[in-house]
Amino acid sequence: MQRATRLLYSLAVLALVLVTVFTPFGPDSQVSAVSVPHGTKALFSVVKKLSFGDCGPDPSIDAVDKSSIFLTGTFSCGKATPADLIRVDRENFRVVARVWLPTVTSVAYGDGLLWWATGAPLGNAGTTLTPGGGRLLLRVNPASLKVTGRFKLPGPTELVTIAHGNLWVATRTSLYRLNPANGAIMATVHLAFFPAALAASHDGSWLYVLGGTNAGSHLVVTVFSSVSGRLLGTRKSPNFSSGPFAVVRGGVWVPVQSTATQSTTMRLFKGRALTPSSSLGRFTFDTNAYVGGGIFWLIDAGGVGPTECASPVDGVVRARGGPVGVEYGAMDFVDGSTYLLRTAGLNQSLLQIVPSARCSR
Repeated sequence: MQRATRLLYSLAVLALVLVTVFTPFGPDSQVSAVSVPHGTKALFSVVKKLSFGDCGPDPSIDAVDKSSIFLTGTFSCGKATPADLIRVDRENFRVVARVWLPTVTSVAYGDGLLWWATGAPLGNAGTTLTPGGGRLLLRVNPASLKVTGRFKLPGPTELVTIAHGNLWVATRTSLYRLNPANGAIMATVHLAFFPAALAASHDGSWLYVLGGTNAGSHLVVTVFSSVSGRLLGTRKSPNFSSGPFAVVRGGVWVPVQSTATQSTTMRLFKGRALTPSSSLGRFTFDTNAYVGGGIFWLIDAGGVGPTECASPVDGVVRARGGPVGVEYGAMDFVDGSTYLLRTAGLNQSLLQIVPSARCSR
């Protein structure tokens, strides 16, 4: 399971924007009863809540496995040592591990390991926040959160994902498949665009890469072999997108944003030819797409626009509700469970939710 940190693509040619992510935890960091956000009863109910308070913006769920939820952020309130990565136990909804690692641009989970791309956002290359000029990829033990490997790439490590057991890292100009044991480069793919999102296909055999050219004047969606890196298909279109991808069987949903209309349209591309299929929209500008448990979720990252659940096959809307108040990296899924990060004002909460019957049909 992988979730890349949200990149602000409109600034991509100048710099990769670091998504700083969120909140500390103190005495109130515990499971508590909670009502659903106003206007969202038609979409889900809440069964667990973990409050993080108001000590940092932009929460992000970066990975989930059978026992844990991994979140990046700024966890610095209270007497605890500051941390930017925490592990939450899924059963009791408590923070059980925390660590401070270098600046992060992307986190991936796969084959029992966490992978941490350090990048070099906003000109911070070479500072204490980005050792190695942001070119390090860290291998992290998911239980202890201790670093077990440090691999240096030819350029700043912007994105990372696992595709069918293959470890892929994107820099600003290339893709690299690495040996997860020693970091040796096993395949190299040179890109003609700045990568903004990276994800494995539904079966892991393909690698989707999203980006753009000429400071965002053209959106580029590509698909590569997850083993060899051979280019299998590409598609260009006007406007731009910074993702994230919402991968479904046989295709991928991409949020396509228009600066002219300040809106987002969800478009489904199918097969290795990335043939345009269903289209859904228009939504508010920062609407993101998430897929899990047979539901296609559409959530406004700005917390202003409506929330919708739809069919992942064709985008037919099943139910509509009010804003849930989230940031980027807001939702993840595992073993039939759905997790949502909610932001209300300056306060963030991790929620375990149960989709309504209307959304699940």
